[in-house]
Amino acid sequence: MLRVIPVVWLLVVFSVRLSGQQPTQMKTLLDEGARISAFGGITAGVTPFNNDYTGFMGGDGALVLNNFYLGAYGSRSLEFQEVYPDNEFYAGKKLGMSQGGILTGLNFRSKKLIQYDVSVQIGWGNLSLRDNIEKKILTRDRVNIFTPSLQAKLNITSFVQLCAGVSYQFLFGVDLPQLEDNDFRGFMGSVSLRFGWF
Repeated sequence: MLRVIPVVWLLVVFSVRLSGQQPTQMKTLLDEGARISAFGGITAGVTPFNNDYTGFMGGDGALVLNNFYLGAYGSRSLEFQEVYPDNEFYAGKKLGMSQGGILTGLNFRSKKLIQYDVSVQIGWGNLSLRDNIEKKILTRDRVNIFTPSLQAKLNITSFVQLCAGVSYQFLFGVDLPQLEDNDFRGFMGSVSLRFGWF
């Protein structure tokens, strides 16, 4: 028993000395100086669609922590388009697309008039086939979308930015006659107006 006491005493002294060498304040993700903000915006642009291009409209929003942001987005094609009018399956029908999902990216913040960011949209959507006469949706083909982007942002005010971006849309899972994933893959262009704390 007497031999145990010196060992315990040494452990106590050693642990006290170690604790004295630790920083006085615990480090956390949201340390003093961390910058938390948010933004939301509306977007319009052109996207690959059936070996051609079509216009789209949508919006996005995200919570920003320092230079990293995470949020959500959604968009849909502005109009339904003819696919193969001479094909029996597509006769009297038009196709449209809608999607939504996760938005994440990095802001390259600076005090300059123009700033940049890189982002990725990971989404899910539908290719919707509509009857031309009754305007009813006849079938929806579920697809997955992955879209990396690069944007330039012009600071209009401290809380409004005008953004222009270029993206590449990867689309997977097309299951409609005579259509393939590659018919909806390609470069995209967009402009958006963002509101937030920049």
